[in-house]
Amino acid sequence: MPNADEWLGSALAYRSTVYEYCQLALCPSLDQASADRMGEILRRAEAEPLLNLLIDEADGLVARLQPCPCDQYIQQQQQRLQGAIDALWVNELLTTCGP
Repeated sequence: MPNADEWLGSALAYRSTVYEYCQLALCPSLDQASADRMGEILRRAEAEPLLNLLIDEADGLVARLQPCPCDQYIQQQQQRLQGAIDALWVNELLTTCGP
């Protein structure tokens, strides 16, 4: 079992990867290259338990840094989503039952 110094050294080796992950996670949207990079980091974390732990902790930090949407905004988004679902459902129904 690694001692504290070894553990800290291993954790510090992931510093740049975790920092990059946080930067990507805080972006409001990702281009394809950034999304691919995020996927690479997450796949790597699946194979490396210490990186996975650090990414989990980073996710908690990112969640706290994100502005919390107000109830009105959430309701507006739910209404927009419901409208989009209704429109898709009607289109599907018309396609299925059409002439």
